[in-house]
Amino acid sequence: MGFIKSYTALTSGTITIPVDLATSSPELVYSENFITGTVTLVGNLAVSPGGTPFSGQRVIVYWKASVTPAGSSVTIFSESVPEELLASNFIADCTYDGVAWVVNIIPDFAGIGIIAGRLLAADSVSTAKIADDAVTNAKLANITRGSIKVGGASDAPTDLSAKTSGQIIVGNGTDVVSVAVSGDATLASTGALTIANSAITTAKIDTAAVTAAKLDANSNKAQITIPISFEDASELGVLEFKMCFDCTVDAIHGTVAKPFVSTGTHIFKDDTGTVLTGSQIDMSSALTLGNIVSVTPTANNSFSAGDVIKIETSTSGAPGGKSVMIICCTKL
Repeated sequence: MGFIKSYTALTSGTITIPVDLATSSPELVYSENFITGTVTLVGNLAVSPGGTPFSGQRVIVYWKASVTPAGSSVTIFSESVPEELLASNFIADCTYDGVAWVVNIIPDFAGIGIIAGRLLAADSVSTAKIADDAVTNAKLANITRGSIKVGGASDAPTDLSAKTSGQIIVGNGTDVVSVAVSGDATLASTGALTIANSAITTAKIDTAAVTAAKLDANSNKAQITIPISFEDASELGVLEFKMCFDCTVDAIHGTVAKPFVSTGTHIFKDDTGTVLTGSQIDMSSALTLGNIVSVTPTANNSFSAGDVIKIETSTSGAPGGKSVMIICCTKL
């Protein structure tokens, strides 16, 4: 006893330290043993006693190695070594009590600067001791699914259930609460917002916000009524009428207000004098009072507010007769 033996750390396996004086020469059983070297473990490493010890036998293991555990473990005489110690110096004081080895691991605190959790006093870890971004979800207490953490009474963190279908999180002046959307709209759990019927009142519509495009097929329709006389040659020619709104001329209906002596012709033109394609209306002397002649313009039939629509009138013979033109428009 009293001799010193040195061993080199292994990447895995077993380092055997002789302890049986009965089967080993005394000079081969060492009370002080050094383990040195730098390795990365690929499997578990055990420092184990070899042979049968006697009660009260003491073996000292001086750990001078630098070992990276890489997921594996190290034991000394069956005692697990904390992985934080494996790259630092420590002493394993092993004593056989007649039944088993009692192992005390004595770290070099000055060298490694670690303190086991069991040595920490309650409430001793302050905010300043916690690194930024160091508190992960795994370190938080369980929270009921569908809940969020909010500040509660006395500013204490509180779990708020936020999973009720179709509800939203909103502040009420004191807390944040989970409530259903109500009033003029409802909210589905899919995120679809439905406005209630008749909820949009005039007060809620901005001035000039309702355009012709927002009206139904009939609400954006208008008609312009123009009486025309063919009674005297001086009444024939080009008549101009200013349009009050943006529109498209969809159809023109001419009614015989007084039968014609000869054929009376109506040709409609746009602001530039271009004929509205398909707009000519001819009323012959064969038409009786109240007969209607209709046409559907297909081109050059769009007008802006302030434009004029022109009607060029003429007869095939003697003047005489009257008509009323109904111009049907769609507001733009």
